[in-house]
Amino acid sequence: MEAERKKDTAELVNEIKDCSDPEVFMRANEEELHSDSFAEFFKEKMRKYDVKKSELFKRAGMVGNNYAYEVVRGDKKNPSRDVILRLCLAFPLDIDETQQALRYAGKAPLYPRDKRDVYIMFAIKNRNTLDELNDTLTEKGLKILE
Repeated sequence: MEAERKKDTAELVNEIKDCSDPEVFMRANEEELHSDSFAEFFKEKMRKYDVKKSELFKRAGMVGNNYAYEVVRGDKKNPSRDVILRLCLAFPLDIDETQQALRYAGKAPLYPRDKRDVYIMFAIKNRNTLDELNDTLTEKGLKILE
């Protein structure tokens, strides 16, 4: 799946600043770059956590939703951030894995200065369900995960 990272992001940014050719940088840092697709990321997590698609979609509140199958298969290239977060909550993913999923999907990471994102991060950390999170978001006057 994904190789072990040896360099932190700041190191990679510094190398980019010092490098004149993106191809040279990518060849030198091949093991540091994302090579898997969003769909592959989720397939790996389903294997790792032994979660079936039907159970994942049930927990994500997406039962009978062909869109969910298309997202996980990789047929939908631009799922919403909320859909990604709903799927992440359905797993026992931690915050780092959720941030990874958002990156693979090309979405903004959870931001600890955004109130809604803070509640989402705590829900992930505490292994809350989608319903529990949405209840909290509603109670706080924030947009639920749709």
